[in-house]
Amino acid sequence: MSLATKPVELQLEPTAVGVTSVVISPAVMETASVRQSYAYRNRMRLTGVSLVLGLITTWMLDSGAGVPVAWKTGLMIAGWGSLFAGAAIRIWASTYICARKSAAVVRCGPYSLCRNPLYWGTFLMIAAFPLITASLPLGISMLPPIALYLLAVVPVEEAVMRRRHPVEYGSYCQSVSRWMPNFSSYDRGIALDGGSIGFRRECGRMIWWVAFAGIAQLLAR
Repeated sequence: MSLATKPVELQLEPTAVGVTSVVISPAVMETASVRQSYAYRNRMRLTGVSLVLGLITTWMLDSGAGVPVAWKTGLMIAGWGSLFAGAAIRIWASTYICARKSAAVVRCGPYSLCRNPLYWGTFLMIAAFPLITASLPLGISMLPPIALYLLAVVPVEEAVMRRRHPVEYGSYCQSVSRWMPNFSSYDRGIALDGGSIGFRRECGRMIWWVAFAGIAQLLAR
């Protein structure tokens, strides 16, 4: 029997932290996996390659040479602000989503504002690099990973959530925007304690992002 026609028994389980999980058969859970997506598996590779190629192009062309010092300073400050804002958003979102991503519908904390706060953080950090380096070529080189997230990664994640949690996730999508934050709908809920492996890994990634931004700034001088 195909997955599309196989009946699945659903059981809603409301919790005290703004989450409703749906019990679904292991076979369907395995088939509806985000990690089966080529785009999801390679999102970080493409981001890293785009960053490196953009930095090499910036260094070879000395693209920031004609930018006034005052503009460079302002762009650098804006870039570091964007980087730390993005990192803070990702860490904040991780305290709510880590250890239960795709396993449950989280609709509190940053997820009560919009459905993709993690990727808002990612985009802010990606945007930080061309600002820090005052480099148009680097900004152009970062368009492919942004397009990958918007056109492939997010749609795949949403498809998986709709398959795993058809009732609750459908309701969530109707009440919370994909991208535009609605601060009037904020529900603080209860965050995790930060002890999950996923949260610790996220903090480790942020350290690497900041270190790489520092290297980018030195190379672009």
